[in-house]
Amino acid sequence: MMRIVVTGSEGFIGKALCRILGSRGVEVVGIDRVLGAEASGVPCLLAGGGVDAVIHLAAQTSVFNADHEKILHDNVDSFVAVADGCARFGVKLVYASSSAANPCNTTSMYGVSKYFDEVYASIYCRKATGVRLHNVYGPEPRKGTLLYTLMNSEKVSLYNGGMNTRCFTYIDDVVEGLIYAIGSGKKLINIVNPESCTIMQFAEEVRKYNGIDIQCVPERREFDNPVQSVDEGIFSVPLDYTSISKGIAKVFGCEER
Repeated sequence: MMRIVVTGSEGFIGKALCRILGSRGVEVVGIDRVLGAEASGVPCLLAGGGVDAVIHLAAQTSVFNADHEKILHDNVDSFVAVADGCARFGVKLVYASSSAANPCNTTSMYGVSKYFDEVYASIYCRKATGVRLHNVYGPEPRKGTLLYTLMNSEKVSLYNGGMNTRCFTYIDDVVEGLIYAIGSGKKLINIVNPESCTIMQFAEEVRKYNGIDIQCVPERREFDNPVQSVDEGIFSVPLDYTSISKGIAKVFGCEER
């Protein structure tokens, strides 16, 4: 039986990943702060042997996070500990990077930290594959995300006139891409729905199901990026990606309208 360590196992992506891995006969070792375990402790776990791969998801995840100390601890220091441990014990590392790590998308400390991880792993952890994730969404969204706000508010204001462009990628596709990455020899890959859309278009899909009151305002938020570009020079996992209309229908437990 394959044995995989998943950090951030209680997070939005982590829960979905652990559920699918378990259903496929994989022994999953979940590491999460809410379980009383820190990602920086992974090397001690690897020292005992018997681990086939580490999927490192634990991180601070917002471009709007102004707490640089937390970002440095969780996205840099903890990442270095995990990467060094995997290198020392010869264990495959798959780690979550972000579209914000693409230099033309980097607007904040979050993106800087993810780009650091990519560079560090390419030098010091040769059996690592970084996965650039692009605006992951799905049922029971993480608090603070666009979808969570659209599903839990009566009225929502969209900045920059709702014209910010993103590639929203459904959680099931992200899970399949992370599993794919375990067997990949590439240093960096994309998991990205090629169907880009504006924030307004995404919100309109949600409005079909809950009638949310959407207002557009011209102001731009600090650290926001009008266009989140995909680095086409990086290999994208070839999946039958879920369309936004179908993905939102799944979120609401409905067939696509």
